Amino acid sequence: MKKLILTLFLVTAFNAFATDISVNEIAWNKNKNEVKFTLSWKNGWKNARNHDAAWVFVKVKTTSGYQHVKLASRGHDVARDAKIVLPQDQVGAFVEPQNNHRGDVSFNVTLKLDEKSLQNAGEESIVEVFALEMVYIPQGGFTLGDPDPKSMDFAALYKSDENGQPKGLYQIDSEEQVIQIGPKDNALFYNAGRYPIYTGDQAGPVPGTFPKGVQPFYIMKYETSQGFYTEFLNRLAPDVAQSLSPHNTEKYYEGRGSIKLADGIYKTEFPDRPCNYITWDDGAAMADWAGLRPMTELEYTKAARGPKTPMAHEYPWGTDNKAGLARFVDLDDNLKIKNGLNEASISNDNRHLYGASYYWVMDLAGSLWEKCVSIGHPIGRNYRGTHGDGRTGENGEATNSDWPKGIAEEGGYGYRGGGYYQHGKNESDINPHSPIAYRTYASWSGGKRSIAYSQRYVRTAPSN
Repeated sequence: MKKLILTLFLVTAFNAFATDISVNEIAWNKNKNEVKFTLSWKNGWKNARNHDAAWVFVKVKTTSGYQHVKLASRGHDVARDAKIVLPQDQVGAFVEPQNNHRGDVSFNVTLKLDEKSLQNAGEESIVEVFALEMVYIPQGGFTLGDPDPKSMDFAALYKSDENGQPKGLYQIDSEEQVIQIGPKDNALFYNAGRYPIYTGDQAGPVPGTFPKGVQPFYIMKYETSQGFYTEFLNRLAPDVAQSLSPHNTEKYYEGRGSIKLADGIYKTEFPDRPCNYITWDDGAAMADWAGLRPMTELEYTKAARGPKTPMAHEYPWGTDNKAGLARFVDLDDNLKIKNGLNEASISNDNRHLYGASYYWVMDLAGSLWEKCVSIGHPIGRNYRGTHGDGRTGENGEATNSDWPKGIAEEGGYGYRGGGYYQHGKNESDINPHSPIAYRTYASWSGGKRSIAYSQRYVRTAPSN
């Protein structure tokens, strides 16, 4: 059998804050059902609090199109200073530092492929490897709410007394916890305001199967990039890709968009720029294709705040203000860090300069609105957190039955974190940066493709 070799560059960095995650020197040995490659990214870490990682998955291009390749249950190999964490569904794997580390990483990786997934692969088939940088959010409880009374005007969650009035913050202690919602003693509650469609129906309960963020999970360190989204589009049938691409949206190129279709190939001049103008369904399709899943608004809170007790008007970077924030959208429409700062220097003491969360997740407030599964709608509360299997439906749709669907605005998801709309726009209480607890649009499932809308995705950490 002939050994097929492919070299694929996934992301090219343009700014000092970018991770430069890349997969190089891909070599598929069909006789052994294995693929070897070099995996690299910048500014990696493992410390006492948590670590980053790469989510890696494999596709094969055959004469009939692209197919997802599952991994074998054993036989993988990586350098001694790294380890491979394999989920039970074998849709992909996490590659992460084995020991405490800070700085750039480069690992030689060998993945054993599932033989059945390759049964349609012929001599002319090509194996491709994709990678996304993730951040590990460890096991543990956390707190919902904001002690600032003003936060109640923005639908912040709180512990209710018997009359529905705030009596303190609300603690999440267990992944299986059933959360009662309503104007009753010790239940979770919030002010729905004049438009409950935006903030939630104030109903419940939130069942034990709803992902709450107590169990460990991985979250994308950055919002979906325009570069990665083009990688996704280029692996779909042309008509499906056309329906999922934002490039024909009105005023797209005036609003930081850079994805173009040229000679049948989707390209972008700014691959690191966050991918705006994607709908819930666009993003859900990509999550399914990549083997990830949508995050919930409770997981959003955990990733932003960690186990710390909330402070009044708290942003994800751990302060109650934006005075020192150096992360911004420049006039060239790219996210940058001013004052000569570089992401390699982030620490727990200076993360407020970079807009980094308690766990060093970037841009959970600012940049673009984060779409999350909402506890404020029955469709959202029925979400069980199933993962994508690497395959979309015939029309490019996500196929998980428990995921909310946005095409008909049926409900189940909403927006958190605030978003950047345009240069010179006056800042408000929620835009472009919103405090962690603010839920102004946490249950609004409307909104077509927009300059300020994006998504990032998560995966529950394997239990083994």
